[in-house]
Amino acid sequence: MDADLDYDQAFSGYEARFTERFGDRAPGAFVKFGKHMVHRLDGADFPRRLDDYLRLHAACKRMIETGSTISDALVLDFAESASWIAIEAPDMYRMFRGELGTPETAAPRRTIPSPPRNVR
Repeated sequence: MDADLDYDQAFSGYEARFTERFGDRAPGAFVKFGKHMVHRLDGADFPRRLDDYLRLHAACKRMIETGSTISDALVLDFAESASWIAIEAPDMYRMFRGELGTPETAAPRRTIPSPPRNVR
């Protein structure tokens, strides 16, 4: 788990995305998200799935930035990890044009209030 991630806010976002797409389903209920069968996650299962998505997102981004070839297995794993957290995986052709997107949609960072500025 990443201490800088706001897992509670990320889970709330996941629940909203899932409910909007599939309606009110009990945790564990299976649905088809794109090509993947996934089930509604509960709060205990969500952090691991989010961490998987972020790890695969970072691997794809590194490969694109360095010009490496992305393996089919990585592409499939990335798409499945996105499905588990109710995120549409980006189009791979767009990824090669540098449009991978940002993981912040699924994994918001904790906000630390800025100290008050002196106003004159």
